[in-house]
Amino acid sequence: PKSKSVVVLGANGGTGRECVNSLLKAGRKCVATSRNWGDRRDREWSSKSRFGKNADVTSFETLDTLLSEPDIGAVIFAASASTKGGDAVAVDKLGVLNAAKACIQNNIPRLVIVSSGTVTRPDSAVYKLLNFVGKGIMEAKIQGEDAVREMYTQADCRNKGLGYTVIRPGGLTTGESGGASILELNQGDNKSGRLSRADVAELCVNCLDYASTFDTTFECYETMTAKPVESVGLSNIMKSTDPTAFVSGKERTGNSWSELFEGLEKDC
Repeated sequence: PKSKSVVVLGANGGTGRECVNSLLKAGRKCVATSRNWGDRRDREWSSKSRFGKNADVTSFETLDTLLSEPDIGAVIFAASASTKGGDAVAVDKLGVLNAAKACIQNNIPRLVIVSSGTVTRPDSAVYKLLNFVGKGIMEAKIQGEDAVREMYTQADCRNKGLGYTVIRPGGLTTGESGGASILELNQGDNKSGRLSRADVAELCVNCLDYASTFDTTFECYETMTAKPVESVGLSNIMKSTDPTAFVSGKERTGNSWSELFEGLEKDC
């Protein structure tokens, strides 16, 4: 329900901060969290978000305590590996699992996870580069994704109406959100492109309002940047705006969020 607060895990990161901004812009109650809440960069939100909290995704107990508080309706997992916050396995795999377990244990209706495009394509140049630079981050992300999907197949989750959404962005850029009309969603991890962190945040926030995104996994990118996974790396480097003729058959576009999300296939 829109009346309940949305917890953002990893609010100090680039995408997490955009998620907080999107929630505040939409007039929704927000609990902005980071491993060390109170850093100088957090102060601008002090009077705007409901409150700021320390939340270390590598600690299940921390998340369980946070999510046991009343009035929490959803969680956005925007954390990722960092030098100070933990390596890929600790954050992108085990941290995701900690968040999912805490959401299920505390009956939080929705968990949204920001993952990565090409995460199921170890044969692709993008996967190989990101996995090397991120010291196993792509392996950790897909292992985390798969485990979460398995957890939510349990009868208890279905009976209680608990669900998740996994969002797999393409290459991330800076700048304002262009809105639903400039985006394309896909399922199958065979296309990607690039989009702003602000657009990823808008997807995270708006997907909370639609049943069509419940228990789904999808890739996202600006329509004009769409390329097959095999060639998207070079296209992103060149900042190409010449979309591919390749059609997967599972693309979704629309002039509104409801149109964009309509027809997404559920994982289970």
